Amino acid sequence: MLFNPTPLERLTKLTTELVTKHATTAQELKALQDEMVSIRAHAKSKDDEIERLTAELAEKDNEIEAIVSKIESLLG
Repeated sequence: MLFNPTPLERLTKLTTELVTKHATTAQELKALQDEMVSIRAHAKSKDDEIERLTAELAEKDNEIEAIVSKIESLLG
């Protein structure tokens, strides 16, 4: 004899599956949100490093320009 679940049993099973899926999806969402926060923090630190290096490069360019000007004045 085949087992035919009652509508209440089917509903209970489906509800349990839905709750389990919701919990899993909520955990995945939390993990993705945490990863996004980490990525944003990493990007911020990289942006800060780029800004610092750009400022250093501009300073070095000014030093080179000053040296070139001194050499040109000596030669010329």
